[in-house]
Amino acid sequence: MIKPSANILCLGAAHFDRTLQCTETFVPAASNPVRTLHHKPGGVSRNIAVHLRLLGCNVAILSAVGDDGDGDQIVQSLSELGIDTRQIRKIPGGHTAGYTAILDETGELALGLMDAEVYDRLTPDFLAGQLGNLRCWPWWMVDVNLPMETLDWLADQKQTSKFCAATVSPSKAARLKPVLGRIDLLIANRAETKVLTGIEINEISDAPKAVMALRQHGINHMVITLGAMGVVSADDTEMAFWRPLPTKVVDVNGAGDAFYAGFLSTFRKPGAAFDDAIATGLAMASLTAETQGTTVWNLDLKSVRKRALTAAKETI
Repeated sequence: MIKPSANILCLGAAHFDRTLQCTETFVPAASNPVRTLHHKPGGVSRNIAVHLRLLGCNVAILSAVGDDGDGDQIVQSLSELGIDTRQIRKIPGGHTAGYTAILDETGELALGLMDAEVYDRLTPDFLAGQLGNLRCWPWWMVDVNLPMETLDWLADQKQTSKFCAATVSPSKAARLKPVLGRIDLLIANRAETKVLTGIEINEISDAPKAVMALRQHGINHMVITLGAMGVVSADDTEMAFWRPLPTKVVDVNGAGDAFYAGFLSTFRKPGAAFDDAIATGLAMASLTAETQGTTVWNLDLKSVRKRALTAAKETI
């Protein structure tokens, strides 16, 4: 049994990421010359868990890997950071998932390809025997690489644990629709928000409509990320717009996950201010976008706090 002092449990994807960048202008449906930037462990839950750990949080991860070398490397790399990997399931005969990101010549994501079949094995029946351990973690960061029935089961079984949802992609965001009324925190980009609400956000003035639609489901804390425009935040008292922090962009891959980690590392603290969590998220997204790959390995808490102090909101 996990000790009650446990903090944040990340549930979802842990696999290998491969990132390629176009050396010339990206042309859809054509052969594009690229260079390989990296081939490293990744996945939404893994990325968030690693940054949470580097930010000083007590972290565990629940995921599935194949019975292969990639899976062994993922578990080992997480364990070496001090992340609890006892909830990672090795699937006999399975193969570890993988994500390939293709960046355009500016460093923006042009195309993402995901093989996530192994996560379909994380069914409610598969996880039921560990429910007691899961409930020892007061914060659940749940990414929607998990099957829809598992998301629904977790939302029903969370009891006092906070269900914090990460939408992953527009194609998978729809898995959250049946559980929106049981989510404690939602962070989604504009495309994923459209899937959940049917509302397209082209301008900042469109965001309040989407916020109100999500509030009707009972979600009191949400963040809608708008890429280079910034983010819109909403709690049960106000809505606000935050501009992105000044950033020398190198690679935006992983910046959204870094925002989530920065946000949750602050928000999980007793009595933490929602605005402080947003500012920390923006700082982490900025630092990650200035880094090749998805992780800021030389993370300096002093630098995170200093950059977070430059964040400013405009009430909507």
